[in-house]
Amino acid sequence: MRLIVYTGKGGTGKTVTSCATAIGLSEMGYKTLLISADPAHTISDALCIDIGHNTKEINSNLDAIEIDPLVEISKDYVEIISSISSSFISKGVDSSIAYEIAMLPGMTQLFSLIKIEEVIRKNDYEQIVLDMPASGEALKFLYFPKLMGSMGRHISGLTSMLSGFAKMFQPMSNYSAYLDSFITQTDIIKRLDNLFHILSNQTITSLRLVTNLNNFSVKNAKRALMSANLFGINVDLVIINKVDVHDEDKRKFLENTKFNFFPLPCREAIRMKEELQGIEMLKQHNYHIFGTDDPSSIFFNEKVYSIEENRDSITLVLKIPFAKNAILDIQKKSDELMITLEHDRGILANIIILPFAAVTMNLVSSKIINNQLVILLKR
Repeated sequence: MRLIVYTGKGGTGKTVTSCATAIGLSEMGYKTLLISADPAHTISDALCIDIGHNTKEINSNLDAIEIDPLVEISKDYVEIISSISSSFISKGVDSSIAYEIAMLPGMTQLFSLIKIEEVIRKNDYEQIVLDMPASGEALKFLYFPKLMGSMGRHISGLTSMLSGFAKMFQPMSNYSAYLDSFITQTDIIKRLDNLFHILSNQTITSLRLVTNLNNFSVKNAKRALMSANLFGINVDLVIINKVDVHDEDKRKFLENTKFNFFPLPCREAIRMKEELQGIEMLKQHNYHIFGTDDPSSIFFNEKVYSIEENRDSITLVLKIPFAKNAILDIQKKSDELMITLEHDRGILANIIILPFAAVTMNLVSSKIINNQLVILLKR
């Protein structure tokens, strides 16, 4: 089984690319499932088919589902939410507000992940394509199982993580006690552990970044790339959507964008005159990206960044093209490194997003070793 996860800034074409890939895989004969875990749930709009929260057949090899965490809670876990909200109501909190408080940030993500794990565990499909929330939230979403699994072995730690907001209401609530009971009486930790093993298995899962040729979406995708490297999730491809082949400035930006993601492979899809909707147009979109290649292939299986963190320093190692003959200039600003590379093909600039721990560090040294740039940061 292969799990292909798409994420990107809103408006980059993440959802249509997810749909197109799923259709392409089904056309190649794979039994495929398309999952929307993005709260916007726009795969129905892209496919021009009302999907909903139950698995729906799109064609003989393709099913689709839009995960609704509230539906998942109502199926199997409504008792815990009702107990929590009832506790608030008994203290005089309005019922609608009590329910909102019970559904703390993280709870909806949690139940979406549980549903994804359930679908994967059933092993009914050869290919699963997952349309994730926009990049900023996606990596937190994907890393949630690891965080929950490790903390869940210490119930008090897990409780404090999920009930941080509820502490504001501690005098009015027995939230922690309900949550402890919920965790001990279910197999939620085991299921989250299982999901993280799947997500971090590079032979099964690939994360793919979707971007457009503008600074905002490129920077957003690069932050997701750095986070994925840190979390151990394999990024195997960058999809550059809405490329205008007739715009000379955009063509130059395209070359620089590819350099920014080096050595990750990048694939392009041209800007279409019409909005991408419906099965036939999505088939074309898949062909523009993959041609006759199998979309389920693992296109890259290495770390773009290697990061070694010590107590007071970080060593960052990254591959750069044309390293032997290049002139490099490196500057640090907050959590970013600006790398300017001058070579016989011109000047290219790359912005590297650093881990949060590097914000207070200074750039100490940089050197090229075996076509790799090695950068040392220290407090």
